[in-house]
Amino acid sequence: MSLSNEWTEWHLTPAGWVRGTEKEDFRTVHRDPPPDRVKTVVWRERLSSRFSKVDSGHSEQWRSDDGAAIATLEAKFGPPPRNL
Repeated sequence: MSLSNEWTEWHLTPAGWVRGTEKEDFRTVHRDPPPDRVKTVVWRERLSSRFSKVDSGHSEQWRSDDGAAIATLEAKFGPPPRNL
């Protein structure tokens, strides 16, 4: 079991990156994905022990079939946020 395992979903929409469900060590805030999302990624920060370094990074969770829309929105809004 890790000492800390926190994450935040980020949804790419025509309005930009929108925060989704997020989990902190002792609470989870659920947010439904926006209906107009084209991509969902998760930013995760994990600390396996108090002596280890934080392991963090993005992982893609979902992607629509509209590759052109994803490319256009990624060019407009950039990469997903790197914070919880």
